[in-house]
Amino acid sequence: MSQSRYLAKQAPQPQVPDQYYSEQNLPASILSDFQQAAAETEFEVTANTRRSYQTSFAIFQGYCEHHGINALPADPRAVISFIGQQKELFQENGCQLSRQTLTTRLAAIRHYHIEAGFKSPTDHPMLLRIMRGLSRNHYRVQADYDQQPIMYHELAMLLECVDKQKHPLLACRDRALLTLGFQGGFRRSELAGMQVQHVSFLRDKLRVRLPYSKSNQAGQKEWKDLPFAEPMACGEFIKAWLDISQITSGHLFRSISRDGQQLRPYQLKDATDPASRNSGFLNGDDVYRTVRKYCKQAGLGEQWFGAHSLRSGCVTQLHENDKDTLYIMGRTGHTDPRSLRHYLKPK
Repeated sequence: MSQSRYLAKQAPQPQVPDQYYSEQNLPASILSDFQQAAAETEFEVTANTRRSYQTSFAIFQGYCEHHGINALPADPRAVISFIGQQKELFQENGCQLSRQTLTTRLAAIRHYHIEAGFKSPTDHPMLLRIMRGLSRNHYRVQADYDQQPIMYHELAMLLECVDKQKHPLLACRDRALLTLGFQGGFRRSELAGMQVQHVSFLRDKLRVRLPYSKSNQAGQKEWKDLPFAEPMACGEFIKAWLDISQITSGHLFRSISRDGQQLRPYQLKDATDPASRNSGFLNGDDVYRTVRKYCKQAGLGEQWFGAHSLRSGCVTQLHENDKDTLYIMGRTGHTDPRSLRHYLKPK
């Protein structure tokens, strides 16, 4: 036997434990520390993802209750049957549920099983084969269009409609919202969550810091520089909004009273008070409705546009302006150039 083989044979082999070591009795003195650490799992997924999971899992629970089977833990065959029922559903627009929607249903089932300490039935080989087949099934009736991009021409039409607003405060806010969303290629959740302290006015550009984003869940340093010299630049509109609203801290885009004369009272949820809630600032749905409202007024056809049209338009317009892929990724925050293929429309 060679020396190397002999040494390898004599070396201690790593032991893989079947289960974690468990104390028979944990002292009560560490209970509060354990609960403090466990509370951080609330932020493991975003609030929007958690709501989406709750909705999807409730649908799965309803299916299981209807057929008298267990939802948690669930038999893989129950999950397969559920997907079989869901993939045949037709929505009001005459289309079947997309593969992405079905994937979200499965992600919710997986999330709640792992959270409860059960093996996820969504890992079953048969289910994986079914989802691969769904992605290649060309015969399903699915929506075949995305939200159309808002580019310079469309944005100019929207701003003309904003200018017709009879309430100066509302018009000022919406100009800032639309132009910032377009120039920065922001998602609606990023616009809704933006804080005044995230915005800095430099000599020739507006710098916007993003503490968190869809592609930056861990809170790494991320910012966008938006030049004042670009067409449809947002800098002057953001400054005008801050001047007229007198906002100095907190959320950038606030709710406005029905008469359009003043900001609504601003309040953030108090963690120590279960009855408290967030109020006084826009959420993602408000951003979506704002874009759709002005698209309808401009005669663009509101069914083709939404909040994502601002982000899509940013990518498409920069592509039209002959900016390279790295420049566009720096503006939008994409981390994979392949993700841009969906946005880059032919010139």
